[in-house]
Amino acid sequence: MSDQRSLETGDAGRSVELAVHYVVWRSAPGGMESFISRYVEHFGRTRRCFLYSLRPSANSLSDQVDGFDQGAVSNLPLYVSYFRYCQRNRMDLFHLLNGGPVILMITLLAGVRVPIYHIHGTKYWRSWKDKLFMRSMWLLTRMFDVIYVANSMHSARQFNLHASPVVPRLVYNGFETASLLSRRRRRSALQRMAYVGRIVPGKNVHLVVEMFNAIADDRKDLELHIFGSGGSERAIMDEALKSRARRRIFFHGWVDDMPGKLSSIDLVVFPSSYESFGNVLAECLLNGLPVLTSDLPVFEEIHGDKGTFCIGTKREPNGSIERFVQATRQFENMAAKAHEASERIAEKFNMTDHLNGIEAAYAER
Repeated sequence: MSDQRSLETGDAGRSVELAVHYVVWRSAPGGMESFISRYVEHFGRTRRCFLYSLRPSANSLSDQVDGFDQGAVSNLPLYVSYFRYCQRNRMDLFHLLNGGPVILMITLLAGVRVPIYHIHGTKYWRSWKDKLFMRSMWLLTRMFDVIYVANSMHSARQFNLHASPVVPRLVYNGFETASLLSRRRRRSALQRMAYVGRIVPGKNVHLVVEMFNAIADDRKDLELHIFGSGGSERAIMDEALKSRARRRIFFHGWVDDMPGKLSSIDLVVFPSSYESFGNVLAECLLNGLPVLTSDLPVFEEIHGDKGTFCIGTKREPNGSIERFVQATRQFENMAAKAHEASERIAEKFNMTDHLNGIEAAYAER
């Protein structure tokens, strides 16, 4: 299954184009991984599409792929099996959705020509030892031709500055804007605020609880809804139990119909310390949903209105909480600005432009 070749198409209606192999860490729903099904649906009309999960995982991304394969739990068997996979399919097109410099180097050493490396995230190592090794690996990959794709100007700058001195091509994440715009409405009152995303260090979900606490006594009908999961979830639940308004704090885990859930929310808070893009932020604004964010450049790149939607950073938590309180006092103005922003967001982050950008990268290969 994994060594089928694209030029042996024989599929009626498909032109003879190189097969594309999508490489992910785990074939499970996530931020960047959520685009796989859309890629297969679109590019599968003219190419055979394959999926490789570096870590063992059931294929939860697309049932339309022409083949699915997976690596191993431990690193050495993974590297060996992935190297052999790349060798068998080295004449095809490889689209790596992140993966890191080691996986990229294995791809290149196996003979794959000009792979597409889709950058995700702005954290490239955890310690100075990681930095020495990873930075060296990134620099070694410069000996080969690679097409780098970034989903924001911020992500491209960070990659160029910290990982490898290359200039990635910019392809913004795309969304099915019609369905989101169809549910758009202008909020009139603040009754349900929320956090949406991973509950892990650096996302600062504890600040969302503190912000809720800061106004909960004055707003007896206000609820806090937390969507997502992660390693810090237990700690955040413990924090919520300390709140006087704990009966109005709800944890939902991951939900399937996030746009549907967002339609009932009045405000979403994103206090992250790092982010490469922010899919949910764009989805909120497409829905006309007011947002308040940290001052990450990528957030401003999306919402384009620092004065209305930005409330500060982790470095000054008290200041961000104070600005949150002030912003909620002007909720009607914030709601109007969010509603106005939705059409601009739809024009900038639509799925058609995203797919065209990816297709242009494939053509360059």
